[in-house]
Amino acid sequence: MDTNMPKLPAYVFRRANGSYRYKRNVPKRLVGLIGKATLYRQLGENYAEAMQNLPKVHSEIEKLFRDEAHVPSSERSLAIIRGALGSDVAEQVLAGQVVEYSQEDYALNELARDIAGKLSDDIVTQIYTGRLKQPALTLQKALGEYQQYKTEDAGESRELELRVARALKDLGTAIGKQRVAQTPLGEITRADANALRDHLLERMKASSVHRYITVVRAAVNYVIAEHSLNIPNVFNGLRIKGASASIDDRLPMSDQDLAVAAPNFEDDPVAKALFVTLTDTGARLSEITGLEVQDVDLQQRSITIRPNGIRQLKTKGSQRTLPLSQRALELLQGHRRGKGDSAPIFAEYSRPRGRDAASAMMMKRLRRSITDKKLTMHSLRHRMKDKLRNTGCPEVISLAILGHSTNTVAANYGSGYALEVMREHLKKTWT
Repeated sequence: MDTNMPKLPAYVFRRANGSYRYKRNVPKRLVGLIGKATLYRQLGENYAEAMQNLPKVHSEIEKLFRDEAHVPSSERSLAIIRGALGSDVAEQVLAGQVVEYSQEDYALNELARDIAGKLSDDIVTQIYTGRLKQPALTLQKALGEYQQYKTEDAGESRELELRVARALKDLGTAIGKQRVAQTPLGEITRADANALRDHLLERMKASSVHRYITVVRAAVNYVIAEHSLNIPNVFNGLRIKGASASIDDRLPMSDQDLAVAAPNFEDDPVAKALFVTLTDTGARLSEITGLEVQDVDLQQRSITIRPNGIRQLKTKGSQRTLPLSQRALELLQGHRRGKGDSAPIFAEYSRPRGRDAASAMMMKRLRRSITDKKLTMHSLRHRMKDKLRNTGCPEVISLAILGHSTNTVAANYGSGYALEVMREHLKKTWT
């Protein structure tokens, strides 16, 4: 043996021919799923090559173990059937249409006998009967379905992806990874929700915990509705002491604040158009940066906020048509000229994370004169809400203007009439 040879890392051994291999025993709980007790991977012909390849190989094996532990047995069974018997049989099994004593039924029986003892009894049974067991709807699955729904056809999905990943990690720490991945949603308790809250409070302010848990609460509400589940959402109404009326809550921008801030946006046409439109509509920044040319109606002097290729909307109630002040209309028109109907008005922000870039640009300008951290660009939206209330605007119309979900707006106002009703109330705020 070469005494100068460095000590080899765990899972690495040198073969008789001088090459190096990675050897890893499969955890007992996964042997029946993977079908092997030991995994081998070639690392390289010499020590240097082996050390270079080791991190990647080790990472792949670790990922395999993590993934295998969470793959539903029904998915694994279907994959085995598809690989051994073809897509036609797999589709029949998936549709629950395998006829007893048919050729497909006999083929499934034989396949099950071949893998008996090599994979779990659960998988063998599903293949033998040709009936897949529906996987439990878990917190992990709920968050996954919610993420897929919210980012479908959206231009910006990275932010939600990160929020979901953080939520899953914190849930795993608070109540256990197995409980997150395998426990049916109906068996998740209020104690689990409180455990997540308490875990987050160790490193966050109460107001931040309240916002953080929103994605979990929304995901559970979504799957309860989509799957017609008769279970409570234990994350609803979670008591977080100090979460309301926080000193860190954003405040509405006063008329004096507005007068001080406005000059900071005058020297840039894009910044000015955004600032004025946000001020005069109370819309969200992402709703304005996501406008296309066709969303601005010069005849009606309005904008239509709708889902498009640039961004999705926060809620269904966010889709609406809003009157524009004359100054906002003129500024937006300046950015529409020479562009096609489907072109973005603010091209520099019509990209993934474009809203974040726009927010950073606008906040940098705001902070030239407004240093109070409770005042942000979103404070313009709070300002509009207060203005509408103080000028006597009915709550139902205020909700329609701001794009909050309500079932009464559509019932009481037609689209054309509602636009003029909104204009009458918005005019009182355009001072």
